[in-house]
Amino acid sequence: MNKYLVIILIILGLVSCQFKKDESYYRSHPSELQNALKMCPNTQPDGLSCQQLEVIGRRMNSLAYQLQYNPQEFGNKILALQQVIANQQREIQSKKDNAELQDSLKRNQDDLAYYLAVVKWLESPES
Repeated sequence: MNKYLVIILIILGLVSCQFKKDESYYRSHPSELQNALKMCPNTQPDGLSCQQLEVIGRRMNSLAYQLQYNPQEFGNKILALQQVIANQQREIQSKKDNAELQDSLKRNQDDLAYYLAVVKWLESPES
């Protein structure tokens, strides 16, 4: 019995070690996104198609332009998104079965993640 348990744990460990690069990874690692886009026609990246990478790249570039063009307005958009998310979370707690509101919350959280990733990429001392 213990042998089977050890074998199962080893298999689970090996499976969990395989790292797939998804949208959130490329969003938070713009240099990796650029490298993947450069290699894209020749090599298929892990987890995402070249078309998906291009969509992420275009969105990051568009947001980067907005940040550089008007940083204050960009920051105001982030604050507004955070406020909308907080209101949606409060509303979801009172109404548990609202799938449309949960979808909207997820979209807003994804949008906020993009905005914050661009700020980290361009305004962080690390970049």
